[in-house]
Amino acid sequence: MNAGRLDTDGPNGTAGTGNGWSPRGDQRREALLRALDEQLRVRKLDDISVADLTDTAGITRSAFYFYFESKAAAVTVLLADVQDQAEDSTASLVSGEGTFRERMTAGMERLADRVVENAHLYRALLTARNTHDPTRAMWDGGRVLICEPIAEFIRAERAAGRAPDGPDAQMLAESLVRINESVLERLAYNPDDPRDPLLPTAADLWVRAVYGRPDPEVDHPAGGSAP
Repeated sequence: MNAGRLDTDGPNGTAGTGNGWSPRGDQRREALLRALDEQLRVRKLDDISVADLTDTAGITRSAFYFYFESKAAAVTVLLADVQDQAEDSTASLVSGEGTFRERMTAGMERLADRVVENAHLYRALLTARNTHDPTRAMWDGGRVLICEPIAEFIRAERAAGRAPDGPDAQMLAESLVRINESVLERLAYNPDDPRDPLLPTAADLWVRAVYGRPDPEVDHPAGGSAP
């Protein structure tokens, strides 16, 4: 997933809360989400019907559509933990401790952990993104939102003389986030693959793109003075 939140709230699904399942304590909604999680561990999203979910949850088809407009909308709720980790990683990247490379690598490690732990859900979300227009719109909107603090960080580094002028900061941030998306997608489909050199390479691309060179002196702590 990108590093942005796929936020939805309320009945008829548009579904995500960022706080896990059933924030209103609705047992039927939770039963549907549990059924979807169980099914996705053994089947692809396209092979799961709404009837499969309602039969497992013991509720009616109309009840499903009260909570979710589609299976794709329900999947976004199940990924709340990954979404939260994406936001935390972005916050650490722009204002955390350590060098830029260290912050980038640590954030990607944490996010990769969440994606691998929830690989069955992340794969389902990728399927939903490619086939369900509202999910695609939420995905793209989430990317824009998460790119804004990154773009602001790039502008600040340029203004302070620590990073050279370059492409539009917002577009650069979006391009870098897309690198992360490709890494996470690969891990979701191949969770047992080694992370080296995937994550170090992604971190190196970020450093080079923001600072114009990979030399150690550009990897100073956030807010530190340029060499």
